[in-house]
Amino acid sequence: MIQLHIWPVVALAFLIALNIVVILMQKDDRKLKKYLRIQATAWTTLMSMILFTGAAVMAYLHIGFSVKIILMIVAAVALSSLEIRRHYLIKRSRPGNECFSDARKKVLRYYIFQLLWILMIGGFVPQLP
Repeated sequence: MIQLHIWPVVALAFLIALNIVVILMQKDDRKLKKYLRIQATAWTTLMSMILFTGAAVMAYLHIGFSVKIILMIVAAVALSSLEIRRHYLIKRSRPGNECFSDARKKVLRYYIFQLLWILMIGGFVPQLP
């Protein structure tokens, strides 16, 4: 049951790493904006899978709220808030303008923070009691 929860987390980390690479490699602003708007669906799907399987594992194993669970919930809220900010930033930005390079930097920063949250929770939470 835990495997059903771990694999979407790994897939989300891979998707975020792929997005970081695309931001660094893609020079055409219009293609980048289109890619980031389309891949948001994959991000939302994976995050929904993570939340659903986490709740299912918690219910199946009769796990109460502990420090681990609270940290995972905080991480999910942080990831979601960063994604919402990223989505609105991309939606408002206009390719070809100077402001798009600023938006590109902010989006890259949001993705790095998301990846750090995933790595922090994945590495830190299993050691907690």
